[in-house]
Amino acid sequence: MLNYSTEKLETIESYIENPTSDFYYDVFDGRYDIVMVVDWKEDDEEIIGYCENILETGHLSAEIEDVDNQQGFTITIHYADRSLVIPYQGEGADRDTILFALNGVLQPDYEIRFCKVSDGSDTLDFIPLPKILWHRLDMKYAGKMDELFSRFTDDSAFFGN
Repeated sequence: MLNYSTEKLETIESYIENPTSDFYYDVFDGRYDIVMVVDWKEDDEEIIGYCENILETGHLSAEIEDVDNQQGFTITIHYADRSLVIPYQGEGADRDTILFALNGVLQPDYEIRFCKVSDGSDTLDFIPLPKILWHRLDMKYAGKMDELFSRFTDDSAFFGN
């Protein structure tokens, strides 16, 4: 679980220590090994792949199956010994539902947080980390973390779906 590189963590800390939007985009531009950049029209199964590329668990995947339901398909997230069918509520897929499901299935090992600097864009940024690393950052940078990164709550709505 703690195969997360020191360089990646230092990159995140450099932003926490210099929390401007210009610095954020300079540091994280193209860093798909740290940040999940999710477009509002992204294919949901791709989001799971982005997360696995960052976390490198070797145990996170998506399975898509055509079925006779409102969406016309199901997506099952597999992580370690757990599986979760994404509980879509309306027609088609939506990014918020997949992100909440993904964050839930990764618990308690990992946590995904929203990068607030990307709020208002049609692509939003999320950082998945081992939960113990989020805890260490929360302790080291108390007071700053919630200003920069949002935890998922029942009231969170990223794409407004």
